[in-house]
Amino acid sequence: MLTAMRENTTDTTPLLLPEAPCVHCTLAEARAGQHFTVTAVDDERARITALRFGMAEGACVQCVARIPAGPIVLKSGRQEIAVGRELAKRIRVRHAEPADGSALAEAR
Repeated sequence: MLTAMRENTTDTTPLLLPEAPCVHCTLAEARAGQHFTVTAVDDERARITALRFGMAEGACVQCVARIPAGPIVLKSGRQEIAVGRELAKRIRVRHAEPADGSALAEAR
């Protein structure tokens, strides 16, 4: 959550603002439970590695976990893979809804 200060009041407690969803970011910024669509891979070497993991442009991935000072664990299709931070920084993504529609079910 982001915080902001209240205006025109003596109340000094911070106002909690919801975080904006990631529109154009990298996998290095992913948080557990978030779903993404791969939009681009920055360089040829990273693109080849991402393709080996099944993460071509247009692929849907879910962040399973972030290991502190370690890799980002992703679910791509039926497999879970650990992607190093350097590769994750080169994979551009946009926020997406889960393919199974579970976000819709949770909202109801």
